[in-house]
Amino acid sequence: MKKMILVLLVSVLFSSLAFAGGANEAVSGQHDLIFGTAGTSGTYYVVGAAMGAAINKNSDSVNVIVQPTKGSMENLNLANTGDIQLGLSNSDGVYWAATGTGTYAKSGKLNIKAVMNLYRSQGQMVALKNSGIKTYGDLRGKKVNLGPSGQTVVEASKAVLRAYGIDPEKDITPFYLAVDEGLGKLKDGEIDASFFMAAAPTAGVVNIAATTAIQMVDIDKEIIEKVSEQYPFYAIGIIPAGTYKGQDTDIYVTEMVTELFANADVPEGAIYEFVKQAIETQPQYVDAHVSIEEINGKFASEVVTELHPGALKYYKEKGYL
Repeated sequence: MKKMILVLLVSVLFSSLAFAGGANEAVSGQHDLIFGTAGTSGTYYVVGAAMGAAINKNSDSVNVIVQPTKGSMENLNLANTGDIQLGLSNSDGVYWAATGTGTYAKSGKLNIKAVMNLYRSQGQMVALKNSGIKTYGDLRGKKVNLGPSGQTVVEASKAVLRAYGIDPEKDITPFYLAVDEGLGKLKDGEIDASFFMAAAPTAGVVNIAATTAIQMVDIDKEIIEKVSEQYPFYAIGIIPAGTYKGQDTDIYVTEMVTELFANADVPEGAIYEFVKQAIETQPQYVDAHVSIEEINGKFASEVVTELHPGALKYYKEKGYL
């Protein structure tokens, strides 16, 4: 925990220094890369901050500025306009944005390219222990946070509810809140359950579980199989017993890959250096979160949409492609 806090402090320091100097390059020949993550209590931010700090420590040509955001969809839209250069999203969002399908069928494809797979995230639904909610089937008639409005994660929670025969607009009272706000309202008893997509253990849940008895909401394995047949981005995941305080059994969940992407116009050399450092310095920041253990060159290269030329160059040089 001390290492994670140190990484976050270092990242905040880098961000403060970079923004204090404006958006111009801090050093001649150095590229500033603003990296959109998510709320500070979620895994996106923890991993992004740790990665950014390691890259800044080891690279002379890129300076990573880690920026908290509202998550996947905001990151995709900000990268499209060039307001950030890098961002994190679930793989479904990157695919839809890069191909102009799904969520982006009306607006058309965005100016982004894939950079690297990072780790697998779990769709986590959290309730209070005394709520009586144990599976998604128990959510009928409840006040449920489905995830931030406009985010692809909302579709993941709705897909599971529909598979149980629960209409997410009529059979529950839906809320559309960010991770921090959703968990806060859950703890205060204002809602009955809250959903988010992040690698477990997630800091926000760890913090709540330290003082409040929680229940991780289970999904029947057959339901996940049904959902993954319809939506191939989703797979069966398990949050092992003991991941959170008071969690005595394994919990079945939906699972997706967290992917890092870039604005397509970011120079090839900057992305090449970013990927090189992100992969080769992984041992230096792996202690920040258990999900970082999954980051490696082979897995990073196995994206399903077009790679940014800088990332493609690195993976080919190392023999991953």
